[in-house]
Amino acid sequence: MTSPLCWAAASNAMPSQDQISTPSKVKATQVQLKPYRSRGKGLVPVWHSLHSKAGPLHASEGKSAVNMQVAELQRKIQLLEGDRKAFYESTQWNIKKNQETINQLREETRVLQLQLTALLQGDEKVVQAVIREWKSEKPYLKNRTGQQALEHLDYRLNEKVKQLNALRHQLGLRQKWLEELQLQHSLRELEIAEAQDSNTEVAKTMRNLENRLEKARMKAEEAEHITSVYLQLKAYLQEESLHLGNRLSARDIAKNQLQYLEETVFRERKKRERYLTECKKRAEEKKLQNERMERKTQREHVLLQSDDTLQDSMYSKEEELKRRWSMYQMEVLFGKVKDATGVAETHAVVRRFLAQGDTFTQLEMLKSENEQTLLRLKQEKQRLQQELEDLKYSGEALLVSEQKRQAELQGRLKMEEQRRADAQNQLDRTMRALQITKEGLEHLAGKLNHIPQETGRSVGKMDPKVDDYLPNLLGLVEEKLLKLHSQLENHNVPEMLRHIVDREFYATLEGKLPSYNTRIALPVAGHKDKFFDEEESEEDDSDVVTRAALKMRSQKLIESRSKRRGRSRRS
Repeated sequence: MTSPLCWAAASNAMPSQDQISTPSKVKATQVQLKPYRSRGKGLVPVWHSLHSKAGPLHASEGKSAVNMQVAELQRKIQLLEGDRKAFYESTQWNIKKNQETINQLREETRVLQLQLTALLQGDEKVVQAVIREWKSEKPYLKNRTGQQALEHLDYRLNEKVKQLNALRHQLGLRQKWLEELQLQHSLRELEIAEAQDSNTEVAKTMRNLENRLEKARMKAEEAEHITSVYLQLKAYLQEESLHLGNRLSARDIAKNQLQYLEETVFRERKKRERYLTECKKRAEEKKLQNERMERKTQREHVLLQSDDTLQDSMYSKEEELKRRWSMYQMEVLFGKVKDATGVAETHAVVRRFLAQGDTFTQLEMLKSENEQTLLRLKQEKQRLQQELEDLKYSGEALLVSEQKRQAELQGRLKMEEQRRADAQNQLDRTMRALQITKEGLEHLAGKLNHIPQETGRSVGKMDPKVDDYLPNLLGLVEEKLLKLHSQLENHNVPEMLRHIVDREFYATLEGKLPSYNTRIALPVAGHKDKFFDEEESEEDDSDVVTRAALKMRSQKLIESRSKRRGRSRRS
């Protein structure tokens, strides 16, 4: 009791007895004694009181103080021992509980492994059972696992369901059609019943309508017949128009040739007529000469009538003169013919005359053919002129009908263009909505990318160019959302939302702070010494700054700095 440690403890125990408070469980477990260290404020008075004063009063006071300090230390040691035992018991209880949990989890794992083994071994049993029920699917299920067999059966079941739905749809359509036909049949029966009563107004109206319908049908048939005739005429004229130019050119050429031949024949005729007139004049002259010679011979014959011999001689002379005159005429004519034909030989002249006869015959035949061709062309011209007139009058009606039809087609074209524009606008809106949906799904899938999937699918593995990219992405997001919803069912959602709102509020407050107002990490309480001074620990606890106080200090510091900057700028 006379050691310096006891005297120091006695000196420190007196002022600290009034400040003892009930510590928390954590502080109680961490209470330790600090080693001896020299403290001037307590050491000097103790030694001074021991060596400066003497007497039984001071000895009893020091002894009682030491006893109280020892009792206090014993009480603290008992508390520490109780805390240690409590901590040890709680630790042992936690270890036991964790061991029981581990054993339970091991048992569950073993049971699940047995179930998994049974499931893996049961694929063949499932396949055999399915094959027994579905003998027609045996070739498709022979070498497959149970999952594949179930998928195949689900696929076939979906096909059958689709076929059933299609048949039901067809049945509904046919039932509707049957109802419509029955309704029409009942209406027809009512109409027939009303039509049988000839005295009713409906029957009269029906007869009038039937008569009008028959007239309209006849007019329509006549119009169709006229239209077909016009179309045939149009086709014929189109075909004729292809060859009409050649025919007209051939007609003009034939006409020119005929005109040339007519002019040639006319010139030849004029020439022959002039030649005949000249020959007639010469023949008249020769005839007059012969008459003169005959009269002269007659006078001589009269004069020599008595004399027979003279008469005979005169007759012979007359015959000779006639013969000579005829020969002279023939020679003159032959000479003129030679001069006209330019041929010197007689047989050439004969051939020329024969050739002219053949040429004349050919010209006559050609003339008759050309006249027939000209007559036929004139008739064809008249016919074409008549058809042209008919087409002029009928073309106006066709033009009016074509204009009406063009107006109707233009109206229909405008309607179709309007429909196309509406469809294009609807398509653009649909594409924009689809693009927005796609971007939203991709963004949502990116937000949910941390959630694992049993199938192993992810957004990165999908190809955006595939047609079924959007349905697959939608299914993936739906699956992740369902999994997230199932995970959130075990949590207190309002509490989590309140916590998130608080974090966002603090984050916004911290984001508004300047860059130099950085957060300083507070030092973590380290391992304290064995000899713990409670007074010093309470002083340290009182120096800990709360979050609100730290923010208040930082706000005041910012305001003071801003005021200083404002003053410096004014100065």
